[in-house]
Order: sequence, then C-alpha cells, then structure tokens
Amino acid sequence: MSPISRSLSVFAVLGMAACASSGGSESMPAPAPAPAAPAAAPSGPSGMFSASQASAGRDQFRSTCTECHTASEFSDQGFKLKWSRRTVGDLFTFIHTNMPDDAPGILSEEQAVNLVSFILQENGFEPGSRMLAPDKATLDGISLAAMRS
Repeated sequence: MSPISRSLSVFAVLGMAACASSGGSESMPAPAPAPAAPAAAPSGPSGMFSASQASAGRDQFRSTCTECHTASEFSDQGFKLKWSRRTVGDLFTFIHTNMPDDAPGILSEEQAVNLVSFILQENGFEPGSRMLAPDKATLDGISLAAMRS
C-alpha cells in the first residue's frame, strides 16, 4: 500500500469513527433554555401614578412654580408637541435638574415625580392605584406619545 493510500485509509477510518460516536443524542448537551423575554415597558402613563401624587404635585406647583408658570401651559399644544416624542423620564429629569428657574436642582426626587404626576393628569392621563417611583430607568420606559391625541 502506498503512503498516500495508507493516509487516505486512516482519514476514512477516523471519519467513520467520528460519525459513529456523534450519532447518539446522549452525548449531545441539551440546548440552553432561551432567555426569558424582558417585561414589556409600559406604553403610556395612565394608571402609573396615584391621585394623591397628582394632588401633591398640584400643591407643589402652586407653591413653587406659579411665579413663572401657569398650569395651562403644561397641557397646551406647544407643550404636547415638544414632549410627545419623549418619555416620562425626560420630563422628570428636566424638572428635577432645571427647576425652579431661580434655584435649579433644589427639588427632591419625590417633589419632581409629584410634579410630573400633576402634569400627566393635566394632560388627561388617569391616575391609578400605583405610585410613580422616581426611578429613571422605569420612567425612561414610559412614553409620552399618547399626548399627541
């Protein structure tokens, strides 16, 4: 037998052995389970804040914001056009870091989220039984797109 024939024979035998050893399903590891799908983010803020938060936000607005703002400017067409492509997280961050104008950043997270709840209610979103938490990651998942309607 020539050296080339001998090499081909060895490769053929090794190939058959490999095929034979992979035939059983016992030697194949079980496929890893598919990762759980992430929970769907809320699509809109109705029911995502409580009536007591909106009420506290209204009181906060009256004591802090009326020097420069009226409540109606937060539900007019200009406001809706500006904010309807953003998230509740964007609104929360803006209020928390930029307001009030004469002392930006003095509002606590609770005060800012209460003001957001008040603004949402002013835009026709219904309160629910849940409290809106000042958690940026959660708030970023809540769209304000429904304001366009």
